[in-house]
Amino acid sequence: MLTATISLLAAGTFATCAMPSGDIKQPETWGQYFLDKFEAERAEAMTIEPADRAPLAHPRTVLLITGVTIPAAWFDPVKARLERDGFRTVVYEPPRLLSGDLFWNAEELGRVIDDIRAETGEERIDILAECTGGLISRHYIQALGGNDHVRRLVTFISPQHGLPKAGEAQLFVDWDAVQDLTPGSEWLETVNSAPMAPDVPMTSIYTCTDEYIQPYDTSIVPGAKNIGLGCDGTFVGHFQFFYDREIYKVMRDELLLAAPTDVDPPAPTDPATPADPETAEPTDDEMGGCSTDGSSGGGLLLLGLVAMFARRRA
Repeated sequence: MLTATISLLAAGTFATCAMPSGDIKQPETWGQYFLDKFEAERAEAMTIEPADRAPLAHPRTVLLITGVTIPAAWFDPVKARLERDGFRTVVYEPPRLLSGDLFWNAEELGRVIDDIRAETGEERIDILAECTGGLISRHYIQALGGNDHVRRLVTFISPQHGLPKAGEAQLFVDWDAVQDLTPGSEWLETVNSAPMAPDVPMTSIYTCTDEYIQPYDTSIVPGAKNIGLGCDGTFVGHFQFFYDREIYKVMRDELLLAAPTDVDPPAPTDPATPADPETAEPTDDEMGGCSTDGSSGGGLLLLGLVAMFARRRA
């Protein structure tokens, strides 16, 4: 994720780490870099073990949302296990790997969820969101009416209060999300000053030993259920959340918990994978304002070459 990118550059790792080939200002370059780096772990995780519980009696849809520079393929192991356990899954990879304006991306998320609800007939769906995907989900729920359409929100390795090193990333890449992920940004102030939705329980899962999301307590959300892993001295890595079988159970069990709005609905129809919104960058009129936000480790990559490339909105 963006955090990983920031860390690679800010730590001066040009001399010690192999940099990705291609245009390092493009989020897709970093997306492929980390897919390749963890190819063996991802492949091994696709050997699906027998279920440890009965599948859901009434299948329901869970929307999986990626973060900055994280391609949808990262969710393959989690998706396969959720489907084994009775969930219907839809994976949403935001345009430009969520590197654009986060206010705009939260609005696009609302349109994606409207499409899913229209296809399945469900009034509410669950969300499992990684990194910055968790931030746009919070804004959708807290400010854009999403509290009427979401049953539960579970985020993981999500820098809910930003990352101090995000500012350094602006020296290297011209991504609006980098500004939004900088502590003190309009985006972060907006998300964290809004009240939590009382009818949509939220869980934030993080690791105290995250290589990229530091300080780790940026993931702690007042009013939410916060679950810290690796806080007993056991190392739990950033990308490990995508392929570790035991961490999967933590995320799944949070999705299985009751919610205030639970009813016994008929089983939904199968949702189609949502068509991505316009992949073109939003115009200035579509932008929601300047924002900055730290990103979750493991995929917010490579920020930091030339300050002159940082573009700020008025």
